[in-house]
Amino acid sequence: MRKPVRALNRRQILKIRELLDTEHDIESRGKPLERAEFRFRKWQLIHKTIHDHPFSVRMNQPRAEQWREALGIIRDIGEMELIDWVLLQVEVAQNLSNGIQDMRPRKGGQCHPLLLEYTGNRKRHALAVLHFAREGEKEGLYTVNSSWHSRTENILRNKTGSRGRGNGGHEDMPWEVPE
Repeated sequence: MRKPVRALNRRQILKIRELLDTEHDIESRGKPLERAEFRFRKWQLIHKTIHDHPFSVRMNQPRAEQWREALGIIRDIGEMELIDWVLLQVEVAQNLSNGIQDMRPRKGGQCHPLLLEYTGNRKRHALAVLHFAREGEKEGLYTVNSSWHSRTENILRNKTGSRGRGNGGHEDMPWEVPE
């Protein structure tokens, strides 16, 4: 008989959940550096949680079922991007078992190392963005945000409203970056 899969570390899950509870506020009101620090911390905690909790799935069952079993383990984390990624793995595995080829390459083997690889890649990406944001704070790099998009809408409304769009909508557009 197979041993039951132990649950993820409750303290680590609570720490991630507390962090995720503040995500909306930071993403909507935070500065670019704060958002980058938040994303790095989030993926760092998720990666550590998965790293500290090795698990195995039954290899004698279909690949989609293996991913569903992994989903049952990581669902408590509550990170929607990670859950969506695992659900994508389930869908692709089902398609492959039904003979529908997928253009994206898939790795075989246990699900845990693949989850570790995915979360490690997300953590590395967040770290690269964090380094860029830190340099931006020092160097004064320009960031496209909601105020830029609203200004763009106003420019488009004023310039193209009366005569409609031309070839690409870029006619008479000012290209200088506001200070």
